[in-house]
Amino acid sequence: MSNIAIPLAAFFVLLAIGLPISFVLGISSVLYCVATGQPEFLFMVAEKVFRGMDNFVLLAIPLFILTGEIMNRGGITNSLVRFADLLVGRIRGGLAYVNILASTFFAGITGSALSDIASLGTILIPAMEEQGYDREFSCSVTAASALQGPLIPPSIPAVLVASATGMSTGALFLGSAVPGLMLGLGCAVITYFIGRRRHFPKRSEKIPFPRAVRIAVGSFFPLMTTFIILGGMVSGLFTPTEAAVVAVVYASLVTCIGYNTPSLSEIYKILCSTIIQSGKIYMIIGFATTFSWVLAIENIPNVLSELVSTYASTPLQGLIVINLLLLFWGMWMDTAPSILILLPILYPITQTLNIHPVHFGVIVVFNLMVGLLTPPFGMALFTTQSVGKISLQSLLRGTFPFILMDFLLIVILILFPQAILALPRFFGLI
Repeated sequence: MSNIAIPLAAFFVLLAIGLPISFVLGISSVLYCVATGQPEFLFMVAEKVFRGMDNFVLLAIPLFILTGEIMNRGGITNSLVRFADLLVGRIRGGLAYVNILASTFFAGITGSALSDIASLGTILIPAMEEQGYDREFSCSVTAASALQGPLIPPSIPAVLVASATGMSTGALFLGSAVPGLMLGLGCAVITYFIGRRRHFPKRSEKIPFPRAVRIAVGSFFPLMTTFIILGGMVSGLFTPTEAAVVAVVYASLVTCIGYNTPSLSEIYKILCSTIIQSGKIYMIIGFATTFSWVLAIENIPNVLSELVSTYASTPLQGLIVINLLLLFWGMWMDTAPSILILLPILYPITQTLNIHPVHFGVIVVFNLMVGLLTPPFGMALFTTQSVGKISLQSLLRGTFPFILMDFLLIVILILFPQAILALPRFFGLI
């Protein structure tokens, strides 16, 4: 265990000074090889990096990112916002509900909270301020509702969980759908009470019927993306990776036929953005695999397993302890490395406690999403702060009721596993 002290110290120091997490993991792993006095381990680092990335399921990640980029740059974001406004715009606080509902729709395309904030926030935060909403609430509801992105399928974190544990990606997609919708509903409930107290405005004019039909028809095909992906996977027609390929082809057809056909320069930007985002994730995957290997050599998984077993002997106790660990961990590290480091350690523990794998996997994703809203490393906070031009203190104050709601939902999901397991069981995936 003495060999692990130096790399662990380096890990926390490098993380604290803001070095990218992939470099933090890589440097810490290399320092461990040096500390052991066994230079042959350095050759293993490169092998572990590439082995971590060499997974067929992970091919779905860049393809889902590409799907979101195509639809977002093709003008589909505005279409989804108009459709959400058509449905809930005339309710008091309508534009806040539009924000939440648009995040629900957008989640079924991108699977990313930060993409949701960057795309919808630039449109809806200024629009909400123009209608009389204060900036604090406009930014906080944007950040809080964006957490639906990694829950409502397709979900990039769910793909990572499947890769790290061998679970069914389709089961995780379906299992996270209801919690994702619960999160959106919870945001709407918080908005209702705040809206009544602050007398939020609502849209007074009606949308003419012909225009309403055009808006509904225009949003139909983008919204079908999620159902095509899930339908193909549930029916066994294609694997998660093949589903991602179908999503790219479908997004390209919908964008080119019904919206703005991207120019060559736009296509270049789409591909560059996809490559950059995918490259970052793959670097994290590779170095997180290496760091997990270091922890396994030092028997850290068994030590943590014994620690959890000390305080947990039943599934409920195990989930409570694991959730407390995840809530704390999520404050300090981003979602992808958290999944790839912690799941190989925690997953065997849940099996000994008879916790259902899909129940555990979805709770992990949900819990780490809350970490996006908690300082000091809440990426959703910093993204919203940049988009909304708001101080971190004001944003934290505005998101506090939504974070409390998230904690309540975690408790509900722990106590009522059927909220997660019902859909996968109905479709015969578990």
